[in-house]
Amino acid sequence: LMIRRPPRSTPLFSSAASDVYKRQNLDTAKSRLADVLSRNERRMLADLMLSDVVEVILKNPKIEKVFLVGDKQLSPKSGTFIIQEKFNNGYNEAISFALRDKRIANSDAIVILPGDIPLITTEEIENFINDAPKNGIRIAPDRDREGTNALLLAPPTLIKTQFGKLSYSRHLELAEKCCSNVEVIDSDGLAFDIDSPEYLKDFCGNASSTKSYEFLKRNGIAASLLG
Repeated sequence: LMIRRPPRSTPLFSSAASDVYKRQNLDTAKSRLADVLSRNERRMLADLMLSDVVEVILKNPKIEKVFLVGDKQLSPKSGTFIIQEKFNNGYNEAISFALRDKRIANSDAIVILPGDIPLITTEEIENFINDAPKNGIRIAPDRDREGTNALLLAPPTLIKTQFGKLSYSRHLELAEKCCSNVEVIDSDGLAFDIDSPEYLKDFCGNASSTKSYEFLKRNGIAASLLG
């Protein structure tokens, strides 16, 4: 995303990655859900969750551009720009690859978001980017406070990203070593990533206007999971 920081005209960029987990593409997306969803259902859900995330981001008037990072299987989304990898090598590798783009590398900051947090709201995005530090880090953990579901880096290369298992504690430790301006933002929508059958069931148990929920309801998946 490119974000305007009033009153300055210098933009902020963020890169919205299409997948949280290492070595996944749309064909292997959400493999943890294989016990409850078919391969095609997982692929559809991953794509719709990304659509939900992008739709919310684009509603923020401060955001000028959204960049999606992925391999050739990444579906284009209206209003976004794709940074295409030759190979899907993982989340951290995708961010490193995106930083080769001068539009992102030369920006004031980046905000990195996964594509499996369909319950985020415009208010949460606004809160996370509002008054972004000129030299600092913001971290939004997942529900278990183990993973990282949003990361703001100002400047973009302040630390090397540590996405993966226990990334929240690794990001926090690294941030506190190199920077005095570190903030942790707890936010329900940002924290709710759908990466297990239990979390998918929780998602289905709370009706929402997201494309992801409508897909699960329309295809009888929600009813099946909820018994």
